[in-house]
Amino acid sequence: MADGLSVALAALLHDVGKLLSRARWNERDEEMPDRTHTAYTARFIQSQAPLFQRAGLDPEWLARTASRHHEGWHNRPQYQPDTPEAWCVALADTHASQEREGEGGGSPPEVPLQPIFARLRLQGREGEGGVGLSPVHALGEGLVPGAPYPETQPNVRKEVYARLLERLEGRLAAFHPQNPQGLLMGLLSAFQETLSLVPADTQSEPDVSLYDHLRLTAAIAHALWRYHGEAPSVEALRQDGEKFLLVVGDMGGIQGHIYRIAGAETGVGGIAKRLRARSLEVSLASEAMALGILRAVGLTPLNRILGAGGKFYLLLPNTEDALEALKEAQAAWGSWALENGASLLPHLAWVAFRGEDFRRFPALLQRAHQALALAKLRPLPFLQATGEGVREALRPCAACGLRPAQKDEPGSLCLGCELEREVGGLLPKSDRVGFFAEEAPRPFLRFPPFRVALGQGGFPKAPFHTYRAQADFAPDGASFEVKPLLGHLPTVAQALKAKGVSPEEYRAWAQEEGLWEAEEGLALDRPLTFSELAHLSQGASYLGGLLLDADRVGEAFATGFRGEERDLATPSRIAALSRALEWFFSVEVLELMRNPSRYQRRLGWDDLEARRKEARYPLLYSVYSGGDDLFLLGPWDALLDFALDLAELYRQYTRHPALTLSGAFLLFAPKSPVPQMAQALQEAEKKAKGAGRGRLYLFGQAVPWGELKGLRPWQEGLRRDLEADRVSKAQVYRWLSLWRRFAAAEDEGARMGYKPLLAYALRRLRERDEAAWKRYLTLLDHQDPAWVYLPVWVQWALYRERRS
Repeated sequence: MADGLSVALAALLHDVGKLLSRARWNERDEEMPDRTHTAYTARFIQSQAPLFQRAGLDPEWLARTASRHHEGWHNRPQYQPDTPEAWCVALADTHASQEREGEGGGSPPEVPLQPIFARLRLQGREGEGGVGLSPVHALGEGLVPGAPYPETQPNVRKEVYARLLERLEGRLAAFHPQNPQGLLMGLLSAFQETLSLVPADTQSEPDVSLYDHLRLTAAIAHALWRYHGEAPSVEALRQDGEKFLLVVGDMGGIQGHIYRIAGAETGVGGIAKRLRARSLEVSLASEAMALGILRAVGLTPLNRILGAGGKFYLLLPNTEDALEALKEAQAAWGSWALENGASLLPHLAWVAFRGEDFRRFPALLQRAHQALALAKLRPLPFLQATGEGVREALRPCAACGLRPAQKDEPGSLCLGCELEREVGGLLPKSDRVGFFAEEAPRPFLRFPPFRVALGQGGFPKAPFHTYRAQADFAPDGASFEVKPLLGHLPTVAQALKAKGVSPEEYRAWAQEEGLWEAEEGLALDRPLTFSELAHLSQGASYLGGLLLDADRVGEAFATGFRGEERDLATPSRIAALSRALEWFFSVEVLELMRNPSRYQRRLGWDDLEARRKEARYPLLYSVYSGGDDLFLLGPWDALLDFALDLAELYRQYTRHPALTLSGAFLLFAPKSPVPQMAQALQEAEKKAKGAGRGRLYLFGQAVPWGELKGLRPWQEGLRRDLEADRVSKAQVYRWLSLWRRFAAAEDEGARMGYKPLLAYALRRLRERDEAAWKRYLTLLDHQDPAWVYLPVWVQWALYRERRS
């Protein structure tokens, strides 16, 4: 009998032949027994025989097990399962492909992958039809930042698949796995790059990628094989029962934990570094919990089938060992939370289910969420007596106020807050996160059962698993995934580029503005302070705060795939939707921040505007971005421009009228306490959602994104008029006064009362500049957005024109 990893690998490979069959569509190949994708799967595995042999696998066994996965192909018995391993792969394939109504006899290459958002029905509307994704595009082959955007004429044909196949073979040619898990995860990463924009099925429902289907099939096969103790009979495999566990983990108290920072005066470095380090800690805690459970059960990270934003879903076998591992994880993480002040509360719940429940996946998710809700009613369930939670009275940490300080003296910090400075300082230099079961490079964060460290380019000793912060899918032999958790911290180097100055000139500027902190130094990779970011604004020196949340995501997962005739929600579709959202908020957002020129054509910038954004957007700071929301800080003018571009990018990404962003943009003094900033933004975001969603709340109004885009030329025009003294500030403040006096009146006639007063005020403008007077006469139309949202563009221009 094979082990679980080998069966999972066979399941991961079972449909890879579809890539070959489309790349060689209608070609004659005398060496092939037929043109089925199953035959091409066997051919692909045989062509990579040295790779599998180096990992200790028999390529012939692997090819036979992977290709014999069609139970219903009675006319092709050579592809029907005939061993327990093949039956395990076949059953997993059936469970994972519930969206298919039946597979035809071919896999034509001209059918593109439809965006998963197109199938969603929200607010009575569906996504845009007639669009597809291009596997080969202007940015290269496969999944890269800026690529997974629907197009009306996607580039998909035989030659495209040939280029993808060449890309995949190139990746594998340089692949030398260090262990079986490294082989599985390295192959998974190569598939994510090359198969994420390729449909799994071109005959019936081409809205699930081949990557998502292969990944889920492998996860199911591994869990099923483990359930049977890795020695099942065919009869036992085929008999259904509660063989699986769906585990859901959720890290509670995230926002309170992140924002509970007293301030930079505590002596552990700038607030910017500490805030980002704390946000990273939250993400890593959730990931460490999931990976620790999978390791304890004998599964790989591949069985984390869903998750983002502090929540994860695991597919486990329903065995005594798995149940014991879950209970041990509950106790270990509860103790960890208690030791750290219980500001982060890990919750864990699970439900058992049958194979047939994959057909009713939304109901299964609902059961899991109900179990999670019950678990949240009793946090820290391992505590049996009150005495376990009582500690010796110690001075609280001056930064977090939760953990005991290391010394009994004012300003003393706990060990965790001391560590934040070190971790925060490493963030701009790091490109990966390593999870170590034993020794780890210092400094490291300690979670049960891992020590988690940051690295650049690699680690001296291979960790259990690695997360790469960049979209680099090249296998290196170790177990890894692409997961950009490190976010973005603007540095001195990016400030120099934005200002176009030398380090010495920057030092002089910072000293003149009262920003220089000698202990921080002038190292190019030093993170900028909030005060520096505020003074890098063009206009008034304020720090901008942006909080955005994706609208109707919960509705999309709960009922979005529910059709009039049948429920289209399948495990693969739910996984594809989760992964698509995670990619946007964890990859596309950061890429727009770091490399905005990648989106020049998509967002329609001219070269001058692209260069300006290339200098300004890297100054933005990601407190967090992942799941379906984000919190950013930075120079306020750059952040507001970024918000407009991001909303347009999300619209192009989803192509669904009900999938919008809602949020808030506010200005803050750079010394404002972080908790107050977060609370103000959350309250403003509620106003945006309350006004109808798809809006940004700023300068006192909730404005739809389309209207806000149209207000920008008004802002630019007024700013130029103020600078050229064509319009006086007294005139502008008169407009604001009239709007505030009349716009909110309940009676329509009363609201019109501003017109004669404004017309009179504009006469003064005519005396100064008649061309400007004609432009602003539009304000006499009370239905024009320029009047309806006058406070927004007027204040926007005033803050841009201000120099102090």
